[in-house]
Order: sequence, then C-alpha cells, then structure tokens
Amino acid sequence: MGLYPPEVIEKIRKDLRDIRIFCGRYFPFMVIPLSYMRIYAVKALPTAGVSPTNTIMINPEFWEKLSMPEKRFVALHEGLHAIFKHPIRMRGFPPYAFNVAADGKINYAIEDSQRTNNLSGVKIPHGVVTLEAIAHETKVKMELLTKMSVEEITELLLKHAEKTYGSQNAEEAFENCYGRGYGYGLSPEEKEKGLRGDLNAPNKIEGDTIQEGNRELYDSANPDKVAHEWRKLLQRAYSFAKSVGSVPAGLERIIQEVLEVRPPWQISIRFGLRSLLKQDSSFAFPNRRSDDLPGPFGYRRTIWCLIDTSGSISEKELAIFLGLIKHEARGASLRVIAWDADAYEILRGEKPADIAKKIAPRMRGGGGTVIAPVLEKTLKHMRPGDGVLILSDGDIADIEKERTRLLLKRVAIKAGCALFGYTHTPVNAPGFETIFVKIEGGPS
Repeated sequence: MGLYPPEVIEKIRKDLRDIRIFCGRYFPFMVIPLSYMRIYAVKALPTAGVSPTNTIMINPEFWEKLSMPEKRFVALHEGLHAIFKHPIRMRGFPPYAFNVAADGKINYAIEDSQRTNNLSGVKIPHGVVTLEAIAHETKVKMELLTKMSVEEITELLLKHAEKTYGSQNAEEAFENCYGRGYGYGLSPEEKEKGLRGDLNAPNKIEGDTIQEGNRELYDSANPDKVAHEWRKLLQRAYSFAKSVGSVPAGLERIIQEVLEVRPPWQISIRFGLRSLLKQDSSFAFPNRRSDDLPGPFGYRRTIWCLIDTSGSISEKELAIFLGLIKHEARGASLRVIAWDADAYEILRGEKPADIAKKIAPRMRGGGGTVIAPVLEKTLKHMRPGDGVLILSDGDIADIEKERTRLLLKRVAIKAGCALFGYTHTPVNAPGFETIFVKIEGGPS
C-alpha cells in the first residue's frame, strides 16, 4: 500500500503528460528530459524538490492546490535543476547559497523563454528568486549576471553576504533578500527539520513512484557512467530543441555551462599570457632536425601586472595574486604596479625569486579602489605588444565611468594580450578578457 491512493498518482501522471505536450510546442528543450526523469510523490517535502541523485519529488497536496500554469512552472523549474545537475554541482557549497544562485539562473531562463517563445501558459509565482533580486542586492549589472555560471554567482553571493551581514547572519540574510522556494516560504516546523530550498531533498525518502525514469540515469553504481548518461541526455535535449526552433539566450548560456569544458582560471590566464610569446629562428641556435636549418629562439615577454591592494583585498587574495605573477616570472619580464586610489611605483621582476624578495615587501595600499590612475600610468610606460594583467576583487568605484572605460579600451588596443581577473564582482572591461579567479576555501 502506497502513501497515496492510486487515483492521486494517476492524476499527477496525467498532468505531467499534458505538461510534456505543452513543452513540445512552447519549451521543446524539456520534452525529452521530463520523459526520462525519475519522479516520486512524497509527504516529507512541503512543496517539490530534487534529491542528490536528481530524482524529482513532489508533494501531492502542494501539487493539487496549483493551477495548470503553476504546475508547468514547477515541472520546468525542478526539471531544469535536474538536467543541469544542480544537486551534484552544489557539493562543496553552502546549500542555501547555491540554491539561490541556481534558482535565479533557472527562473531567468524561464522568463527569457516567455519573452522569446511567447510562453504565456506558465505562471511564475510571486516571491520566487530572480536574477533581478540578486542584481539589486549585490549591485552587479544584469548583463554580467546572465553571463556568469551558477558557481560564480554562488561565490559572489557568499562574499557579498559576509561583507554586508557577517558570516553568522549570512543564511538568514539570504532568505530575507532573495526569497525562498516558490515564494510561499517555510514554516518554523519545516525549518527545524532542516528543509532549505528545493535542492535539499533527502536522498532516501519514502514515496510513491509517479515515473520510474531511465534506469541508466539512476541505477548504475558507477558515478562516471551516470554523469555520462546525464550529459548525453542534455545533448539530446539541446539538439532536439535546436531542430524544432531556436533556444532562448538565457537557456543557451546555462546549457553551455555544462556542455563546455572550461579550464581552471589559472590555465585560462596562463594560456592567455603565453599568446604573447614570440619566436624567431637563427643559425646561432641549433635545430634538432638538421644542422642545415636555423634553430628557434624566443623573445622574453613583458607583462604589466596591475595588482589591486585596496582595503577590500584580503591577505588570501593578495597571496594568490602574487603567486600567479611569480609563476609568470619564469618566462617573462614583469612590471608590477600596486594600486588602490593611487598608482604606486613600477616594480621590476625578472625571475620568480624577485617576487618574494623585491616586490611583495613593497606592496602598498589599503585605501579606496579607483583604477583610472594605474591605467594612465600603464598606458604611458608600456610598449605596444606588452601583456597587461589586472588582478582585483572587482569592487572598483570608477569602473563604469566613461573616462575609465576609454582608458581600458586604449590599454587593451595597445597590449598584445589584456586579461582582467576578478575574485568577487564581475567587471565589464572593454577590450579585456575577464576571468573569475576562484579563491579556494570560499570567501575570506
């Protein structure tokens, strides 16, 4: 005997079939995934959620109270969490923070589909998490948030909460600032049970089977095989959606987060700077193939490293910045400038040992964060083709000013390679490739 009468389960199955038919016309990306996912009816959750194994769980009492447009939203919302493997990607992050970031991205994708595909048959409940709410609280522009991954937004939220509310009050601040679940909130009893958002559904929970789902996605003991099957399902869903129409930009970006293999930030920066390497050939150097051919030799690169040393930069961030340029000193001649509201002296580093002996002890700063002076100084002294690497937390007072944007563009045009690494707030730097620098161990 199950938890619910058979007619209750059958009614939910019929609703889900109708939702898949609706998706075939208005949200084709979810047609295949909703057919393959495992879905249970449970009492232990107040609304709906996704377990750590990507099983969708629905409370029938909650489901019955919804209109069909609201049911479509819940099915799309939880299905998108599952297909993008948010419960698995959440590991290592505070669940309340990752859930807010993932909800914001998913709800934006649904809103974007409403605008693009006339998705009028889906009702987004009042009070859900939105990217607009995240942008308002963190003061980060929407256009930047839409380009960030869920993990990057989570890091941004954590650091913002710690700076603004303190580490002890961070979780409560999340609930007050961004909303919760489907906008209905949780009762005190539910909070005491440890329920925190729809990505926190227990893995083992008593429930009735609504849909068994594809066994290859759930029943293999090999986690690599399971991950491979979920990736295949995502690729199939994406290909199907592309074949029957266009994929809205908001949804496309989230798909590429999973399908694209993004190298670690250190590799992105190093490969970007290595593009400066210039090689020539001369008979003064040996050639491994033949004595009759000239041998290769390289020119030593010059890289301008503009390191933010303002009061908002932690010791951990500064140590990571110096460690990165120490690695680059093995193959480049460095010009290092510390900056806050002022641009300090130009320090030279010709080998890794110079970073600890000559540069680190002379790092100055601790004031406000204004980047225009250091850009002017760099533009004046750099040579055409030099590399420029800016390292900052991204909290820069004048980053949106027209003068600053013009300076960034002029530096980037003159540089052979222009990279901007940020640890907290995304930056819109014309001409620069921006790279999120992850601080291991979370915000400091």
